[in-house]
Amino acid sequence: MNTGEYLSVLVSIIVGLGLSHLLGSVGKLLSRRQRVRVYAPSVLSAVMVFLVHVQFWWGSFEFGERIENNFFAFLVFLVTPILLYLIAVLVLPELDQDDSGEVSLRDHYYQARPWFFGLTVLIPVATAVRNAGFQGDPLWNQDRPFELAFFLLALVGLLTARERVHRILPLLMLALFIAMVVLTSLRPG
Repeated sequence: MNTGEYLSVLVSIIVGLGLSHLLGSVGKLLSRRQRVRVYAPSVLSAVMVFLVHVQFWWGSFEFGERIENNFFAFLVFLVTPILLYLIAVLVLPELDQDDSGEVSLRDHYYQARPWFFGLTVLIPVATAVRNAGFQGDPLWNQDRPFELAFFLLALVGLLTARERVHRILPLLMLALFIAMVVLTSLRPG
C-alpha cells in the first residue's frame, strides 16, 4: 500500500459515513412512509447530496499522489468530505425507533436550512482552495464557473427562507450539478 492509497482510506471512510447516514435516513423514511409528508425540495436535496458524495469519491481517485507529502494539503482535502458528511446528516430528519408521529420533510427542511446551506456554501470554497492552492490547478479553470454558481445558489438558500425560492433552488442546484458532471467529469471510453 502506497501513501496515496493509505490516505484515501480515511477519505473513503468519511464519504462512506455520509452515504451510510443518508441511505439509512431514506430507509427509515420509507419504512414510515404512511406518516411522512413528502416535500420535493427535501427529496431533490437528498438526491443531490447522494450524487455529490459519489462524484467526490469518484473524482478524488487521483488526489492521493498529489497530497501524500503535505500534511496541510491533506487537511484541506479532508474539509470537503467532512462538509459532505455534515450536510448528509442535515438533509433529512433523524428518526428514532419510537417515532410514531407525523414526519414533515418541509418542516425539517426549513429548520435545517441555515446550517445546510451555510455548510453547502463552504464546499465550493474549500474545493477551489484545495485545487488552486494545494493541487496546483490554475486559479480559473473549467470547474470555477460551476463552483461560483453553486456558491451563489447556496448563498441564496442561506440568506432567504422564502418558500418560492426554495421550491426551485434544489432543482436548479441539481441541474447545475448534472451539467457540471457531464461537461467536466465524464471521460469518453
